[in-house]
Amino acid sequence: MKSDNLVEDIKARLDIVELISEHVELKRSGSNFKGLCPFHAEKTPSFMVSPAKQIFHCFGCSKGGDIFGFTMGYENMDFSETLSFLADKAGLNIDEYRGAKTDKGIKENVLAAQVEALNFFRQNLSKSKQAKKYLEDRGVSEETAAVFSLGYTISDRDALYKKLKAKGLSDAHIKASGLVNFGERGPYDFFRDRLMFPIFDLQGKPIAFGGRTFSSSKEIPKYINSPDSPVFRKGETCFSLDKAKSAIVQKKYSVIVEGYLDAIMCHQHGIANVVAPLGTALTAGQVKRLKRFAEKVVLVFDGDSAGISATKRALSVVFGEGLQAKVLILPEGEDPDSYLKKHGAEKFRKLMAGALSPVNFLLKYSGSNRLDAVRLAIQSIAACADSLQRDELVRELGERSGVSELTLRQELKTTVQKTFKNSGQNRNSGRNETHIRADQTNKEELLLLNIMLTMPEKAYDILHGIEGGFIENTVIRAIFDKAAKFIKNKSQSANLTNALLDVCSDDERVMITKHSISHECDIEHADTAIEDCISKIKLREIEKKIKEAELKANETGDLKELSLLLTEKNEFNNKRMLRGQG
Repeated sequence: MKSDNLVEDIKARLDIVELISEHVELKRSGSNFKGLCPFHAEKTPSFMVSPAKQIFHCFGCSKGGDIFGFTMGYENMDFSETLSFLADKAGLNIDEYRGAKTDKGIKENVLAAQVEALNFFRQNLSKSKQAKKYLEDRGVSEETAAVFSLGYTISDRDALYKKLKAKGLSDAHIKASGLVNFGERGPYDFFRDRLMFPIFDLQGKPIAFGGRTFSSSKEIPKYINSPDSPVFRKGETCFSLDKAKSAIVQKKYSVIVEGYLDAIMCHQHGIANVVAPLGTALTAGQVKRLKRFAEKVVLVFDGDSAGISATKRALSVVFGEGLQAKVLILPEGEDPDSYLKKHGAEKFRKLMAGALSPVNFLLKYSGSNRLDAVRLAIQSIAACADSLQRDELVRELGERSGVSELTLRQELKTTVQKTFKNSGQNRNSGRNETHIRADQTNKEELLLLNIMLTMPEKAYDILHGIEGGFIENTVIRAIFDKAAKFIKNKSQSANLTNALLDVCSDDERVMITKHSISHECDIEHADTAIEDCISKIKLREIEKKIKEAELKANETGDLKELSLLLTEKNEFNNKRMLRGQG
């Protein structure tokens, strides 16, 4: 694939401000735009977008890049998926860049199979009186069925297989899709005689299905889901997140319910920030996906014993990913689906407004033994990845349980130590390495980098001045080395930032986007700043050599090298004094 040409054509057609504005509210801030970062929770905007350079950088969490970097991070896609997604958004035919003879990749063929299956199931629903009556009895409107692309698969052994073969898909790609199994008697459809719930990715593409049987036999599972495939990971996907993500961002919290129909009926009643795990217990992968859109969740599970147990497990998962949670336990015998049909959306919203704190829930639903309830609460709190949240939960537990806070903290410490003993885990190990290196970087190197990126016409003077390997910070040195390959003379400075982003590592990109947007020197004083920084860097190198020579002289008694270096330092300082840099 001529991906380089495609990347450039995409960048030429798509504006980063327009792209990011679809997900983040941006406001003009000088020559840039500012907003709340979509990659971490913040109250004061530190997320900057440069329309001139077509890059973004968050000064809070240090994420940065171009439209590809933003899309890969926000949509959780790899580069190949991002390339396809942005090409489609830009109105470019990716096949034209591949060449007519190139076959589609396995992911694209698997996605094509899902699309064909979706269309097939929807057509079947329109012909099935049984399936349509079931939806009518459950209160699902035709409009909602269309919005969620609900379908039906007939009971024939290989109806879908024949459909996919007729569309030119190979057996290998059909098998990879998970829609058809291949047994001793030949291929047979994975889903048969079931109401079908499509599962979409964040871009609204079908990637899998859930199917509910109409059979009353206990030997047949009521619900089954597609197996994992090249485009689907069950443990990382939530039902209806594609439809809920905007509402989650707007409301700043997500609502997690247990079943497909629970989520569907919430959306039908105008409660749009609702998702569901895929028929099994909530997973860390699903919570991580939700965390990208909001750091708060409301767990709405059934009021029976199974629902209570599921909520306790879910709380540990939510805490483990550092999210804040509240819990709504519906009256016994009710689920969101049934409650909404009986009482309507307003009463349901009022119930959610009165959702319990995790501590209240754990104390209320952990049996009659108060100490057992407290111990269970401590175990859940121990899973919390956010130390401030842990502190607040312990304080609340002490107030509500009557157990002294000191005792609770001692118990929590013991529980945490047991949990992490011999695991090698460190709660602080996730600190961004670039921050650490930046803390240790002298200001002259950072200022030169800033000037080079914000005033690329000065790049040649900087790179020519620091020749000789005097840059100590390894990330900045790598950036300067790569820039030197682009800048051979003073006229070669256009598009330096984007050229570097295409060839640099993740740590280097963070440095580049940060210092491309921040202005630490005005153009009027840039030449003086460059000269001063280069002088200080060179002086630092001389002083480093002097220290090495002193050690050598102490060992050998030979002062010749040390004497020459001291003379060099004095001459260098005299020149700086004459230039007014002293």
